[in-house]
Amino acid sequence: MSSFRFSLPTFHSLYARLTVWVMLTVMTVTIITALIVSYISSSAVLLGTKENVQSRMEIANQHINSVLVSVEVAVANTIPEVENSLSNPDKMYSVVRRLLELNPNIIGSTVAFEPNYYPSKGKQFSPYAYRDIDSTVLTKQLGSNNYEYHYMDWYLIPKLLKRNYWSEPYYDKGGGEQMMTTYSRPLFDASGNIYAIITADVSLEWLTELVTESDADFNQRVLNIKDKEEEAMRAVMEGDSSFFYHHAYTYIMGKGGTYITHPMRDRILNETYFVHSEATSDTIDDHIGYEMIDGKTGMEAVNRDGTKFYINYAPIERTGWSMATVIPAKLIFSRSMIFGGIVVAIMLIGLVILFFVCRHILKRVTKPLALFAKSADEIAQGNLNASLPQIVSQDEMKRLHDSFALMQTSLMEQMEELKNVNAAKGRIEGELNAAKDIQMSMLPKFFPAYPDRDDIDIYGQLTSAKEVGGDLFDFFIRDEKLFFCIGDVSGKGIPASLVMAMTRSLFRNVASHESSPEKIVSLINEAMADGNDSNMFVTFFLGVLDLHTGQLYYCNAGHDKPYLVGNGITELTSNPDLPVGTFSDTVYHLQEYQVPEDTLLFMYTDGLTEAQDGQGKQFEEQRIVDVLKTGGSCKESIAKMTEAVHKFVGDAEQSDDLTMLAIHYKFKTK
Repeated sequence: MSSFRFSLPTFHSLYARLTVWVMLTVMTVTIITALIVSYISSSAVLLGTKENVQSRMEIANQHINSVLVSVEVAVANTIPEVENSLSNPDKMYSVVRRLLELNPNIIGSTVAFEPNYYPSKGKQFSPYAYRDIDSTVLTKQLGSNNYEYHYMDWYLIPKLLKRNYWSEPYYDKGGGEQMMTTYSRPLFDASGNIYAIITADVSLEWLTELVTESDADFNQRVLNIKDKEEEAMRAVMEGDSSFFYHHAYTYIMGKGGTYITHPMRDRILNETYFVHSEATSDTIDDHIGYEMIDGKTGMEAVNRDGTKFYINYAPIERTGWSMATVIPAKLIFSRSMIFGGIVVAIMLIGLVILFFVCRHILKRVTKPLALFAKSADEIAQGNLNASLPQIVSQDEMKRLHDSFALMQTSLMEQMEELKNVNAAKGRIEGELNAAKDIQMSMLPKFFPAYPDRDDIDIYGQLTSAKEVGGDLFDFFIRDEKLFFCIGDVSGKGIPASLVMAMTRSLFRNVASHESSPEKIVSLINEAMADGNDSNMFVTFFLGVLDLHTGQLYYCNAGHDKPYLVGNGITELTSNPDLPVGTFSDTVYHLQEYQVPEDTLLFMYTDGLTEAQDGQGKQFEEQRIVDVLKTGGSCKESIAKMTEAVHKFVGDAEQSDDLTMLAIHYKFKTK
């Protein structure tokens, strides 16, 4: 009896692994496709609903604006009558009466004049026309001791703003017994001064009816909700909060967030939007309120008691009010879920078919990889001239073959280019070393500098952080006066070295014919500041020591103060001016000091105090003082300081140029 055996391919083969990965890919693509389809269908439904809501809100907005515009036009047409009647104030009553008779949307109007505009009428004169309960137009004097209209918002705000103004809605108690808003327009005389405010009161009862009818139409026509408008409204009035979870509804709020219309009538003019938004845990509610007050348009999703809602809001022109429509998310997506399920089912069938097609293609494509892998191994082992297998198909395998061939050529070219780069790098290093030698040759390098003199001893040392640096020091004797300087250029490297060379040359040239330190520094500053496009500057200390008298004249341009080592260790009093090269009109000041005999003057750049160890700690001034206390000649003092810095820094890399200059004034010449 023969037996049937079914064997799976070993997972050591590429074909088996690709089969597994294709299956996983198909499953992943199926899930992602389902999510994408669901997202697209939901987005399409949401977008359609949003456009429908925006269109409905735009229609309502146009309706509201048409009413408001008609009121504004009626008031504007009345202004010429007011101006023609200014000589007869009593005629103003007939003017405002006529405005109401011609415009049924207006339920009240007044022309409120400035205080004492008509002395014979007293401080307050405001002819007022209004509709009685039976719509009869009556008139009266509005201003009185009990009603000083000059302090009312409808009068004061347009007067201060000097422009037309729609008031926040309010409930007219004791008058029309209805919700209304007031349109105020300032009247100007020939000199541009306000002499009166003309108003028009507009009832807003129709606004609630407009929103209610629009909501009922939207719920029935778009959301397919078949309940009757009367039943829905009765449920709201009876406090049935479930209405808001099964219906779309609209509300309008004023500039401060007060409800102007709302399905729950007791909230109108009695509550603000933020009373309810702050009670929810979703902070997006507050954001929507502020957006609406700012007159912005948008749509946001919010969560209330585990139910998701979409709120679409837009401003109402001319008034500063804002309208919002709230729709439960489940009403929007209920039909899209069915559509999405059908699409996903179709996609699953298509992906299964795609799996078998891909399986067949992968089996055929991977066949020549074994031959190609052998050639690739030879290239990886360094044989850049290894031959590649011939690929006859015009697909990705051919592109891979061509890419490896291009890689072979590129690697050989790069190896040759690397040789050339190394050669060029060697030349650059040689040129930098030559630049360093040239820079160092500009500084004093022979010590003792004046072996034939026994009244003075000088020693200096410069250590660059890079091949070339920006520190400098120099000195020379002219007319029995020692001219010396030390400086630190901002920055490092080649730019700093060029500025250093220029500064040293300027010192030599200027000091050769000028003896006053502040003039020397000023002339150097003018030369360097002129055309200083690189904005580099130099901290600079320049001194002139009279070797006969020991009198030191000096000028400090933003440099560290030198130390005096003699009878104790002190800093040389120095009021630093701005560094050299900053501003051409900088004024530099001369300072003097009588140097006692047997005194050592120690100068340095901030590369000494700011030298850092491995933990980032700095050398600082106290360690300088500790080293100077040990005494010694100029050379010995600088050698001890160098040793102390190296010991402190350890293996940390030198971060800045380090320069020191010591001058020992031994005694006055006879």
